[in-house]
Amino acid sequence: MLFLTRLALKNLARHRNRTIITSIIIAFAVLSYILYDSLIGGMIEMSYATITDYETGHLQVMTEQYWEEENEEKELPLEHLLTIDEGLSREIQEVGGFLGFSPELNFQARLGNGVDELPVIGKGVDPETFSRVFALEDRFAEGSMFASGENRAVLGKRLADLMEVAVGDYITLLVKDKDGSYNTIEAEIAGLVHTSNPNVNQNIVYLPLDIVEQGLNTPGEVSKIIIRLANKNLASKLAGELEGKLKAIAGNLGVYPWDEMEAVTFIGAAEIEKQLIFAIILLIGAIAIINTVILAALERMGEIGMMKALGLQNKEVVYAFVLESTGIGIIGGILGALMGIGGVWLMVKYGVDFAGLAGMDMASFGLPILGRLYGVWNPAGFAWVFVFVVIISFLSSILPAYWAANKDPVKTIYHR
Repeated sequence: MLFLTRLALKNLARHRNRTIITSIIIAFAVLSYILYDSLIGGMIEMSYATITDYETGHLQVMTEQYWEEENEEKELPLEHLLTIDEGLSREIQEVGGFLGFSPELNFQARLGNGVDELPVIGKGVDPETFSRVFALEDRFAEGSMFASGENRAVLGKRLADLMEVAVGDYITLLVKDKDGSYNTIEAEIAGLVHTSNPNVNQNIVYLPLDIVEQGLNTPGEVSKIIIRLANKNLASKLAGELEGKLKAIAGNLGVYPWDEMEAVTFIGAAEIEKQLIFAIILLIGAIAIINTVILAALERMGEIGMMKALGLQNKEVVYAFVLESTGIGIIGGILGALMGIGGVWLMVKYGVDFAGLAGMDMASFGLPILGRLYGVWNPAGFAWVFVFVVIISFLSSILPAYWAANKDPVKTIYHR
């Protein structure tokens, strides 16, 4: 076996051009996967930030009944609301890594400008606590945030463009209050925002919480409390701990982490796409290896015949070819990983300006990209693609190697 191992390694150098070409093909397949994996990872992280920074926060406190109606019936009910008291507030602020919390009163409405109407989601918020939880403050395209008690509103610039309104104009929200009676909330537009979250840009209207409570006849009641943490990855653990404490205050209160929100679940589709790309890369590697083994066998028919005439068995001839092919896979995998390190470093440091390349606002098309998209490091992705490329190089060479080894030795010796 030592002789065959040395022969296989020698063949890698002897047929240098074929080794280099096949290794480069495999290396670029590996590089493509690594870059795609980094880019998708960056987009997923940006998607998470887009959702938690503008919609869900990291934890949400609400009644269990409200959670069920909001998720199962896809409605924004004005029943099963909660009241914030001193005990509830204290328990929330004692959560590990607590940064801030903000009450929110959500409702469905029809937005009118005096001519046209659009269905929207209204959110009554406390402007002082809102900025501690959500990153809206730096996303104003025009105007600014309102203050408590003001009949003023903030909405997405895209929604304002659709309704042909601007800062300083007045809008009307047609709502149904808690008693089922129709009411209107009139407000002056205080500011327009543009974020990486398309839902905020075109579906949501923010108003002062006290004004919304009056309009909906829900004094002192809110739909939920949104909490921001220092580390989003601890949300699930902290949700369980906080819920246990809040049950002592009110048995129907629940705490829900951001990764259980419906808005987050669609992101898993990106993993399916990544696996599809992975399969294509493995197919490219397999085709390259099979082609290399067949060409090598055709060129070395006489050599194969001599080895068999000297007493080598089929499995030993197969071993030499498989080892040679596996070596090519290792070389290609290492080369691809090294190029991948350089490529990912560039994407992490400088990012990709998709908006500039496409010449359009990507957030308007539902992509969570505002400015540059940055890659992320995923060492596990490097390891997996390298291991699978080597395995594919090994497996895809077995059948062609057996095909070569099964040739008649007399015919192969005189094969020219």
